Amino acid sequence: MGTLYVVATPIGNLEDLTFRAARILREVDLVVAEDTRRAQTILRHLGSDRRAISYHAHSPESREDAIVTRLRHGDVALITDAGTPGLADPGPELIARVRAEGMPVVPVPGASALATALSVVTFARQPVTFIGFLPERRARREKLVRRTAAAARTLVVYLPPHGAAEAVAELHAWLGDPRVALCRELTKLHEEVIELSLGELAASLAQHEPRGEITLVIDAGADEAPPAPDAEAIEEALTVALAAGQTPARAAAEVARTFGIPKQQAYAMATSLRGASRA
Repeated sequence: MGTLYVVATPIGNLEDLTFRAARILREVDLVVAEDTRRAQTILRHLGSDRRAISYHAHSPESREDAIVTRLRHGDVALITDAGTPGLADPGPELIARVRAEGMPVVPVPGASALATALSVVTFARQPVTFIGFLPERRARREKLVRRTAAAARTLVVYLPPHGAAEAVAELHAWLGDPRVALCRELTKLHEEVIELSLGELAASLAQHEPRGEITLVIDAGADEAPPAPDAEAIEEALTVALAAGQTPARAAAEVARTFGIPKQQAYAMATSLRGASRA
């Protein structure tokens, strides 16, 4: 019985292939690839003569049957066009099938656009939500984006170059104008990482369609608590209001509204200040 190796491959620069991944791609009996043409580029780079067959999101069940049959007699490596299988790429269905058949599945970690982008963005903080490619239906896109933005500090979205301008315009409409990082052609010759506002990016892409796939990192900021109100500033505002002749209730209502604190808290402070001034 063989092992299914889930092998991460470079997202651009072939020098990012790990020593372990290179060894496995030379030693396995079969390479299962999202695109055999891309797979052959890597195999030629390694000097490997291993055979590659295709497996992608639209592969028939018979292709899974063939892969499982091969696994009964030897090792197989699963790779995608670039990065780590299963992260917005084919893989989970085959892995589930192999595990159900009682065969071992071994990860061989390496590059992913997700981790690469997060490593160079200045504002990326936990928790991070990886959306991947957006759903095709607009209603589903909006629901997904709004729900995840409410729960996460950082969002990561994959965008193909075609339609990126329209997608970013939608994100701008749904999320406002947070900071974002456009990470394009990561590890490749024309790599670009720029940070700007979502509105600025929407305006830029409306004028110039990008080339290459985009990893978009968005500062959702959901876990950032607002700064605590300054106690001295609150006390000073209440003192001024009381000195102007306002009742503690009226002063408390205005100060609570200004500083975003509970009215009960402001009223307690107001009555305390009033009592102190009369003592």
